Amino acid sequence: MLVKKTNIALFSFIFLLLVAGINISRDGQQGTKIQSQTSLPPVVTSITISPGQITKMSELSLFIRSHNPSGNPLSYRYRWFKNDEEIPGENASTLKCENFNKGDLIQVEVIPSDGKVDGEPFLSGPVKILNMPPILEGVRVERKLAYANSELKAIVKGSDPDGDSINYFYKWEKNGTVLSEGDAGALEANRLKKGDSITVTVTPTDGEVSGKPKKSGTVIVANNPPVIVSSPPTHLSRNIYIYQVKAEDPDNDPIIFTLRTSPKGMTINKETGLIQWEVSKGDRGDHLIEIEATDPDGAKSLQKFTLTIEFR
Repeated sequence: MLVKKTNIALFSFIFLLLVAGINISRDGQQGTKIQSQTSLPPVVTSITISPGQITKMSELSLFIRSHNPSGNPLSYRYRWFKNDEEIPGENASTLKCENFNKGDLIQVEVIPSDGKVDGEPFLSGPVKILNMPPILEGVRVERKLAYANSELKAIVKGSDPDGDSINYFYKWEKNGTVLSEGDAGALEANRLKKGDSITVTVTPTDGEVSGKPKKSGTVIVANNPPVIVSSPPTHLSRNIYIYQVKAEDPDNDPIIFTLRTSPKGMTINKETGLIQWEVSKGDRGDHLIEIEATDPDGAKSLQKFTLTIEFR
């Protein structure tokens, strides 16, 4: 009876040892597994370069997705590439593009680290430096004081960030209505009249993309003075001096003629401009004559000459 109880106790003790051994073995396996996970390096899974549309004026930044088995804080090292060549000195998470050219391909290589072990380098896909539109800095009409018979020119100041040549498209407007459109940077004479308001809107293009249009200030066509186009005669006809003054007004305004300076007895028809003077021997010598042609707005022109009277 005593032997039987002893055998049962021994059997129970051996069974407990076996169970404990299995648990220890399992715990050891679990510990090994945990240790294996903590030694795995971090992994970069994707890189997004922003902004989406990149030009020479852009500053690039990164959005990085990564897997970090250790749970330790991550840090990254960077190498930037242009057209498959490393850019010296560029090892930050941002990159300015001001020294690049349109068409350049930019990539970045990122190496993750959890402070104990580095992950494998991850190379992003390439992004392309895009063309930038030309920029207008100023537009104005050359003649600030314009007349109906004036040729007006657009003075344009522009630049292209990519160094491309620039062409300009001009839209001329008169009193708010389009007068002409195209590549003509000048508005030919005699298409205007006094009082018209003139503007030009200019749009730049580099052949690939157009820049923002810019509109000039308004130029008002001024009143144009009449012009005396005739020359005074130098001879007498039967002791009578006759001079038909002729004048033209670019605005087609009526013209009034007056004598500002003249010898005694000389007359002028204020509407036709006909000068008549009956000369006598007492009029021998030099005589200053000044003729004025005036339009209804007060614009005027002056003709001045000296008439010499001699008797033989």
